[in-house]
Amino acid sequence: MEQDVLDLVGAVLFLLQAREGGCMIEQTTALDSSAHPLPGPAYLCLHGHFYQPPREEPFSSMLPIEPGATPFANYNEKITAECYRPNAAAGNFESVSFDLGPTLAAWLEQTHPDVYQQIVRAEQVHMQRYGVSNALAQAYNHTILPLATARDKRTQILWGLHDFRHRYGHDAHGMWLAETAIDIDCLDIMAQCGVTYTVLAPWQAAVPIDPTEPYLVPLRNGRSITVFFYNAPLSGGVSFDWNTTNNAEIFAAHYLPGHLIADKRQAGLPQLVIVATDGELYGHHKPWRDKFLSHLIQRGAPANGFEVCTLERYIQVYPATKTVQLHEPSAWSCGHGVARWHTGCECTEGDSRWKGALRQALVHLAERGDQLFEHYASETLSDPWAARDDYLLLRNKWETPAQFWERHGLYQLPPADPQLEQRTLQLLEAQYYLQYSFTSCGFFFEDLDRIEPRNDIAFARRAISLLWQALGIDLQQSFLDDLALAQSWRTSYTGAELYRQLPFVRPGLLPPVVNGA
Repeated sequence: MEQDVLDLVGAVLFLLQAREGGCMIEQTTALDSSAHPLPGPAYLCLHGHFYQPPREEPFSSMLPIEPGATPFANYNEKITAECYRPNAAAGNFESVSFDLGPTLAAWLEQTHPDVYQQIVRAEQVHMQRYGVSNALAQAYNHTILPLATARDKRTQILWGLHDFRHRYGHDAHGMWLAETAIDIDCLDIMAQCGVTYTVLAPWQAAVPIDPTEPYLVPLRNGRSITVFFYNAPLSGGVSFDWNTTNNAEIFAAHYLPGHLIADKRQAGLPQLVIVATDGELYGHHKPWRDKFLSHLIQRGAPANGFEVCTLERYIQVYPATKTVQLHEPSAWSCGHGVARWHTGCECTEGDSRWKGALRQALVHLAERGDQLFEHYASETLSDPWAARDDYLLLRNKWETPAQFWERHGLYQLPPADPQLEQRTLQLLEAQYYLQYSFTSCGFFFEDLDRIEPRNDIAFARRAISLLWQALGIDLQQSFLDDLALAQSWRTSYTGAELYRQLPFVRPGLLPPVVNGA
């Protein structure tokens, strides 16, 4: 996405970490084609993280006009034309490893169903060809999971898995986490839910690792999960250095071989080189790189001794045999754990204290909303939190109301009073938007007065409205009081002022504002 491009500070941090992240990478001289075939099998995995945050205004569900996307109406349309459509048409999705974020998948399904169906069919082709998927699920709202409660981690993971199952017709075994942010709790919940592997940055390992092979991370009660570590220098070069992707033949002949380990080559051991980037890189962030990707897959890599392979396919043949301990919490794009999305840190320019204040405002709102949900939804639901975990199925009409109430109704039925049923659905919908309010993009960048924090505040306002309609309880005033403590260092606007600048909604949908906080 346009907002997903790292600022200069983030790019420099990424490259420094790639250089100093403790990877056991032996830089060898580039191999030419006469040196092939390699003694040990060499595999190349290209992973694309395809994602767009929800941009719809939550009361109207309309996407705003985005002048920066001209001549397109908005960035979703622009990126579809420059990236999703050409990559789908070229068949690239059949060969790469990828995750298609739920908010992007839902938009494509509705707005460009031909592109959406091409992507889904590409995964089916890979399944038919190899017996395993090349697609990973994504934790639903691109939430930084180490900062979420255990209950919210589970909901995010389950919603992502529900979404994947609906789209591809089978369970996901892999999951991509926002910013590859992890702690052991979220990995353990993933394992409990059937996820067997994920992808991390090499500096998330607590010890030096060999990034050409997967590892097992021990979890609780004998569980474990496989982690792949992407190749940081190559991924950084593909992301930030235009020259790296000028020519697919040169990339395959002169960049890739230098990231194989000579001793493993000579011993005949398999090696996997993973290049992981934003999927939008291929055609949007970098024009024509969809063609680079096609040529690399079809000719460049095979001609230079690399078999293009996907992650689950690789571990079917070469399962992880070594264990590794991880830094936690950690993420790929923050050198301070997950402070970039929490209290703020030097990963972004300027005064980042607004991040802590905004997060506290959202956390306080969610805590109060959770208390109200648990108390009032217990009158109609046997387990409100289990019902929330399955609410996506009902909301998206992937199951009928009768099925939902049979599993979650207090007496396996909807309440006899229609008003109680309506109230329950409003409380569940409020939970839906509280989850959206923690979308990571709202904290990733340098300032409060940007579209991404505004969107998170708008999602919170929608939750406030639903709770007001359901219960007549005002959470708006305390939220405004908290938001007043978050301030843009560029424009001096507070979060409360940004809240008041949100689009008008008709009277009665929100509590009256008592004071000018």
